[in-house]
Amino acid sequence: MAKRLFTTYECQSLLENLSPFVDTKRSKRGSDSAAAAAAATESSYSTSNSIIGFPELLEEPNRDLDRSVLCRLCVRLPDGRKVQRSFLRSESVQLLWSFCYSQIDQSEWSRKPFKLIQAFPGEYKTLHYGSNTTFEQSGLANSVVSMTWA
Repeated sequence: MAKRLFTTYECQSLLENLSPFVDTKRSKRGSDSAAAAAAATESSYSTSNSIIGFPELLEEPNRDLDRSVLCRLCVRLPDGRKVQRSFLRSESVQLLWSFCYSQIDQSEWSRKPFKLIQAFPGEYKTLHYGSNTTFEQSGLANSVVSMTWA
């Protein structure tokens, strides 16, 4: 299991390192091909979650929705801050990684891999990015998750 996590982080790092060299859009032939390549590179930097492979984080659901549809999570960040966000119970748990990544200071720390841990009395559970479960299925609804550097 630890090897699987390491492989995921290793792939994440590789994607980050190769992203400046990947042309996400086909360049046009002719005089504006350099401008098209520059625009593709610029757009790849503006959507950093997509480079790493995290799903796009949509707008937070309205808190006035029915409580049976919403769940609220508190994330304890490595720098000691606590941030909260509402998610729909039917949304993928992978959005939690997108949310955590959006909370990291976009400096050297943004390149560092992290892991998410849910603590229970007397034990803890490491969350895996590869699981395609919803917040309701995973048991994360209305809980506290700790983000640590891997």
